[in-house]
Amino acid sequence: MMTKYKGIVFFDLDGTLFNDDKQVSDRNLLALDLLRENNILPVIATGRNEFEIESLIKKGKFDSFITANGSYVVYENKPIVVEEIPQKVNEELLAFAGHYHEEVAFYNNQECAVSADSPMVDDNYKALGLKKIIDPDFYKHNQINFSFVYTPEGKNDHQDKYEELFGSELTFYRNNPRGLDVVLKGVSKAGGITSLIDEADLAGIPTYAFGDGNNDVPMFQKVDNPIAMVNGLTVAKQNAKYITKEDNNHSGIYYELRDLKLI
Repeated sequence: MMTKYKGIVFFDLDGTLFNDDKQVSDRNLLALDLLRENNILPVIATGRNEFEIESLIKKGKFDSFITANGSYVVYENKPIVVEEIPQKVNEELLAFAGHYHEEVAFYNNQECAVSADSPMVDDNYKALGLKKIIDPDFYKHNQINFSFVYTPEGKNDHQDKYEELFGSELTFYRNNPRGLDVVLKGVSKAGGITSLIDEADLAGIPTYAFGDGNNDVPMFQKVDNPIAMVNGLTVAKQNAKYITKEDNNHSGIYYELRDLKLI
């Protein structure tokens, strides 16, 4: 079956499409328009949730996006994947975090709330530019696609403890020095890509992905042409086919797309 697209390019945000000020350069915005002119579909693929990136979706003219590390997927403005972490699992996760005096934030595509406040919680909400809502019962009354456990990187990192207890039900990604992204077991950006391609009947066309971090590795292993940002982690570069010449602060995506003759 003929498809209207000649290719798909998936974009991570933080450290990739975003510069360090969480903005998209004019050159990168131009690149998105040029991709569309060439009948290539640009798709966001991020650990962030939809409500966190509403301004980018509008400014970048995106109608397709993989958010919450693959837990919530939209194609041409229609949700096609909505994963939900069961209430009982969230309850147990919150109780276990309490043993370490750590907080848990609960998210869906529209909003989020955190179990309690702390200096680290406050720092994280300010860094992400989110309104802080304290509600330890939020998960009881709302669909939860994604959670975030505040366990700091370093000697007090309890990731192995969480994985030991919840590894059969949940997957944990370290993308933030303040804590861990939490999704259902096996959920990833790669799974979101598979669902989007299957639902949209886009199998067989070339796929590309830009990323910089740990949660981009499954995506890199899924697409035909994985591209790591030069500012990315070593593990991302090790799993990439290409590495950008410029970093995220200097429109590395624009120049790489031009080198690949996609724009």
